[in-house]
Amino acid sequence: MNQSKLVLAILVGTVVLLLWYALVQLFPWGTGSVRNFSATSGEPYASGVANLEEAPPGTWTTDAFEDRFGDRISTLASDRSFSWIIVAPREHYSIPRYFAFHALTQTGVAVLLVLVLGVLSPLPRARRLAAVVVLGAAATIATYGAMLNWMGMPATYGVGESFNLLGGWLLAFAVIDRVAGG
Repeated sequence: MNQSKLVLAILVGTVVLLLWYALVQLFPWGTGSVRNFSATSGEPYASGVANLEEAPPGTWTTDAFEDRFGDRISTLASDRSFSWIIVAPREHYSIPRYFAFHALTQTGVAVLLVLVLGVLSPLPRARRLAAVVVLGAAATIATYGAMLNWMGMPATYGVGESFNLLGGWLLAFAVIDRVAGG
């Protein structure tokens, strides 16, 4: 594979992944199954987001809660439930920062898929695609399978995100394979 095809395959793969993840936001599983809460004194943080429940500041958290649980993964046990808590500063979730980091991570996935193509290139196309399905299944089981068990993640989220990851990888790999001349 020549260098220009390699770069083009990475760029096209990244765009396919970004478009795929934009599309799957519309599905009722994965991210679409998340309940969103906003308790801000001004404009709701997640204005326009589905499943948004708004309340006045201090309804669900306090400054002491955010100070105690901030910038780490924590757990909280009560008589009725066990919670995994991730608290990060709001700046972490700024839209430009989020999309820049998301583009960077999906470029990393595209690079890895191009490397997988390089290893699998002697195989017929159907076998290359099957190998990516196996790799994607391993990635989803290793991540979302563990989260379903360990964190008690709801199946609509974990299984949905597994489908989203596997579908995105397969679609991006198929396009990368074509662009690279496979």
